[in-house]
Amino acid sequence: MALERIYVCTSKNSKLYRIYLLQTGDKEKQSIYNNFKSDLAIQISEESEMNILNGNALIEDIPYYLEFSEIDEKSYLHDFKEKIESLLNEPEEKIIQFSNKSRSNGEIKNLEENEGIKFLIVQDEQSLYFLSIARNAVIKNKSILSVSITENTTIVDVPKGIQVPPVVTARYDRTDEKLYVYDVNRFESMLTLNENRKAKSQAVISKFVQGEYTISSSQYKFSGLNENAVTQKLYSSARAVRRLSKYNAPDTNYSIEQIKEAVNKLDVSLRVTFNDTNKTIEVTPDTAKTFVGIIHNSIVQRLISGEVEIAI
Repeated sequence: MALERIYVCTSKNSKLYRIYLLQTGDKEKQSIYNNFKSDLAIQISEESEMNILNGNALIEDIPYYLEFSEIDEKSYLHDFKEKIESLLNEPEEKIIQFSNKSRSNGEIKNLEENEGIKFLIVQDEQSLYFLSIARNAVIKNKSILSVSITENTTIVDVPKGIQVPPVVTARYDRTDEKLYVYDVNRFESMLTLNENRKAKSQAVISKFVQGEYTISSSQYKFSGLNENAVTQKLYSSARAVRRLSKYNAPDTNYSIEQIKEAVNKLDVSLRVTFNDTNKTIEVTPDTAKTFVGIIHNSIVQRLISGEVEIAI
């Protein structure tokens, strides 16, 4: 693979902000590619099994693809689409700069306050590869993009800089104009959607607490959702927060008996308690994630069918 360019995308105030060119030589490009090529080969081999984006993919962490042209202004991917189209049509000239002070440990000097690195974009003739960077993955003495002690120069072998992830989060095919998302959770985190997800999940829980949202045609309500221990359990789980934020009422059309059947497929410690007299379902800290699972049709269906084990 002949890499053409490598970029760094940053965020600020919970939004994608700027894209910088990262200057490299051919040797360094190859070294970067070698760091993720094994994972890329696996991911590309599985693309033919991927389905087009749907609600279940977002809820259940299922890899998906979508046509870039289908992303409209209402889509949560619209800002990302604009950044990528701008990059391809008008490549960024802004170059990331590193401090030349010996004690700076490869510190990036031209980032603004509260501007942080979110992901790498690796470009070749056919694709753009997106590699999500963890918050603590900058200036690490590990597998990294090393930098010289002068600014705006090609990267040389000095152990300072930005850690190169060994896995690919998503790929954009420049010919087919399709986006393949390999890791749903990491991709959404890469796009700084975490803060928005938490606000939406809080609104969903509030409506269940108030009784505005119910479950099944029998309209069972939930109790215990207003307990701090329960909400803390939910907000500590990225999967739970994402699933809550994707909830669209009414999203469960199964009967209460079918939901009970689904719950009984779980380990005893994960089973919520049904009170048929009051038509309520009691949620505790231990069963908080089960609540998230049974409010979604797709998860209830898969639990009942037993086709796969669901990670609540």
